[in-house]
This record gives sequence, structure tokens and C-alpha cells, in this order.
Amino acid sequence: MTPEPDRTLVFPGGMPDALAFRERAEARGASVIGASSIEDDPARGFYPEWEYLPFVTGDGFDTALAGLIRRRGVRSVYTPHFVIHRHLEERLGQIAPGTALAAGRFPQDEERAYRALRERVASLPCIAPPGAARAPLTPLERLGLVRLTGTIPGMCGEEKMLALMEVMRHAPEGDIVEIGSWWGRSAALLVLLARRWGIGPVLCVDPWESAAMPQGNALLDSTSARLDTEEALRIFEINLSPLAGGRLNYLRARSTAACAYAPGLEVTTAAFGTTRYSGRIAVLHIDGNHAHEEVERDIAAWVPRLRPGGWIIFDDYEWAFGDGPRRAADSFVAREAGRIAATFRAGPALLVQLRNHAHD
Repeated sequence: MTPEPDRTLVFPGGMPDALAFRERAEARGASVIGASSIEDDPARGFYPEWEYLPFVTGDGFDTALAGLIRRRGVRSVYTPHFVIHRHLEERLGQIAPGTALAAGRFPQDEERAYRALRERVASLPCIAPPGAARAPLTPLERLGLVRLTGTIPGMCGEEKMLALMEVMRHAPEGDIVEIGSWWGRSAALLVLLARRWGIGPVLCVDPWESAAMPQGNALLDSTSARLDTEEALRIFEINLSPLAGGRLNYLRARSTAACAYAPGLEVTTAAFGTTRYSGRIAVLHIDGNHAHEEVERDIAAWVPRLRPGGWIIFDDYEWAFGDGPRRAADSFVAREAGRIAATFRAGPALLVQLRNHAHD
């Protein structure tokens, strides 16, 4: 007779952290059983196996849990509920000796994370661009934006987030164009800031296409080839849908889509409806394909649309997989020195502020 595999009991199975644990466990081939004290818990359909347990406050909970563990061959228990976790910390050794209690994340962990966030943000350097600016964000607003944006997966780090806040505060009115958006972390911050200060709509340009991803580094390219570009676009749409509100849209295209960018451009997608653009760029975030020739194409296609006083963000100016962004950015800065008011570094990015010829 083949013994049953080791299993992890997930209880209560319907909590968001429980469902996330189940997904991670099943992705690595582990066996899980869901359980709940709610008899008609809709989470039941997300688990291959399911059990009912009394409420942890009931007299029969410990006995029922012991029976379930013995009957199902459970070797560990995961609970995201901190009160149940506390009970099992004290009682699991007596209920089912040898059964492990998986680590969870609890209020104290969240409190530590928020304290650490406050300390990090307070310690990070902040750029100080010249010229007129809108009213600054409060320290609380800065923390909230970093925290909210950080819930979206992506590579935009906290130092760059703070720099983008200052870029947007000092930007003229106009469109914000992002070349390369993927899952939408930086796009989310840009649209939140654009709405905060009434700057203009955000246009994201990304092909979400495997054929557009090779960047000249074997390790990077072989890893990128495994990514699901269709799923990446769906994730982008999910992340940005609560924030778009007529102020953000996207072109699923390569950077050459600049040929369609002009005053009065209207972009319509099923996800975000219709957004109208002025055809004058206030902030250009270049974060697409990092091969040198591709960054040069981005510059050639989009920089001529920048307003005086506008900004260019060259992402990954410092990059582990090549020097394409640095070479292209350095060439631009040298070539256009007379148009440039200031340059700044923030994390791996180079930020370039153009002169406002109306006032310089």
C-alpha cells in the first residue's frame, strides 16, 4: 500500500494569505488540505481536499484537529490567523506531537515592516531640482505613495520613487509617457502623482511581446523568454484599473508607436476606455528594451515631443546586463548640453531636466 504523501493543513483556508500559501505550495508540488469552520466556505473550491473544523474557541476543536491530522497524514499546519496561531503555538505539541507549525505573518510583523519603511524613507536622499515647483507632498503622503506603489511587483525602488515625486512636482503640464511598463509599478506612481498635481494623462507604451525582449545578454534573454507576456499585460491592467479613471491608457506597441503620437491623440482600450492626450510630453520615462540601439530609438522617437522644462528619466543607467542605457544617455547629455538645466542620479536611474526657455 502506497503511503499518503506528507501534507500541510491550511486553516482557515479562505483567508487571502492562506490562498496565497496554497498557490505557492502547489507550485512546488506540495500537498495541501484546506479547512474552515464555516460550513459553506466558498474557498472550498480552491483546494483539492477539504475538511471542516469547529471554531477554535469550541470545546471540540483540539480533538477534531488531532483526528484530522492523524487521519489525513498531516505533517504541518499553516494558519494566517494570529489568534489561532497563538493557540497552536501553545497546544499543537499536545494535540499532535511531531506536527510542525508553519511560520506566518502577524500584526507584529506588519508593525515592524511599517517602522522599517518610515526609517528607510527618512534616510534616503532626495533630489532638489531648480525652478518653480508645486506644493510638496507631506511626509505622510510620501510614505503612503511608497507603500501603495510597493504592493505592485516591479523593479522601481524606493529611492527612485522619491525622485519621481520631485520630478513630477517640478514638471510642466503635459502628458507623461512611459516606454516599458510591464506590471505597472512605476506607471501607478506616475498616474497618482499626475492626478495629485493635475499635470496630465499617462501613456504607457509597451509591446508585451516576447520578440521585443532580447537585449543582448544571454542570461537575461534566456530568462525573459520564459515570461508570459500575455499574463504580464493582464497583471498591468489589474494593477492600473483602479487608478486609470480616464487619466491613463496604453499602446500595445514598440517605441516606434511615436509616429501615432500627436496633439489630440485618443487612445481607447477595453480595460481603461478612452484617454485624450495633448501631444506635448512633460515627463518621459525610458524603461523599455535596454539594448543600446533600442534606447537610441526611444530617444529619437520621443524626446522631440518634450516640452521645455520637461524631464527624461533614463532607467537602469547603472545596469548589470550591459551599458546600453548609459551610453545612450551620456551621448544625449553631451549632445544636448545647452538644453539641459540639471541632471540627477537616483538609484540606478539618471534624471535629466530640460531648460525652460521661456524663463531661462
